[in-house]
This record gives sequence, structure tokens and C-alpha cells, in this order.
Amino acid sequence: MGIKLPLNTILGALDNKDMGFYDRLTSDQQKQLSPFLLNRYMSIVKGSKDLASYYLLATNQNVNVMYFDLAKHPKLIWQLLCTASPGMGKQFHQWVGFKKKNASKNNNTKLLAKLYPLLKKDEIECLASITTKQEIKKLLEDHGITGKDLWKT
Repeated sequence: MGIKLPLNTILGALDNKDMGFYDRLTSDQQKQLSPFLLNRYMSIVKGSKDLASYYLLATNQNVNVMYFDLAKHPKLIWQLLCTASPGMGKQFHQWVGFKKKNASKNNNTKLLAKLYPLLKKDEIECLASITTKQEIKKLLEDHGITGKDLWKT
């Protein structure tokens, strides 16, 4: 799979609004990027309250609003994540863990794992933790799948 990209290099490119970074990666390196997790990292920075608020609001407004509609376009997600940065140089992006999941979220995890077999377990769990029942139904509907059909695949 080639050389693994360091997370701080990836986040630094986003902080510096490096729109061309994605294009300079090999296809193997592009596959290493997880737009969903990068989205989560970009929304949280350690620093002043104003800067932290800016990153959170910009990521939500620029990326989260249409994330599921754009999820099949990783280069576009990359470019949108670049727009979330105010261009003030490299920041420290803090990881915030997930809450414990309940039974309904566990079902969502199973459904999302079937829909997105290439996502890693922690990505699926993160997605399940922030996805509502209505969003799950919409995803299934958009894929032309009923819940019962999903288990047959």
C-alpha cells in the first residue's frame, strides 16, 4: 500500500488550504484519506475560543451540510475541508472520542457497515453516533434499498 501518510501532514495541508495536495497523492495515498474522519478532525482545534468556534462553524457550514450527498467525491470533500481553514497556518486538531452507543445506534452501525463496506469500524461507529433514524431511512431510500433487502446482500 505504500508509505502511510502522517496525520499531521494531512491536517497541515488542510490548515494551509492546499487544494492541490489531494492531486499530488498517489491513488494508494488517496485511499488512505478518510474524508469522514478528516471532517471530524477539522471541526475541533485547540486554541482561542474564537478560532475554535470558527473551525467548528466553518466545517459545519462548508462540509457537513451536504456531506452525505457528496461523500462519493473525496476530492471535492478535500477541497471543501480546505475552505474550512481560515488560512492561519498549522493548528492542533484535537480528537474527541465518541459517546457510548445504545441499542438503536448498534442497529445503525450494522446498517451503515452494510452500506459502506470499505469504511473502518471506528468510522462506521462515528457515523452511526451522529446519524439520526430519519437520515438512515433517507440513505436507504437513496440507495433504493429497504431494511429487509439490505440483509439479503
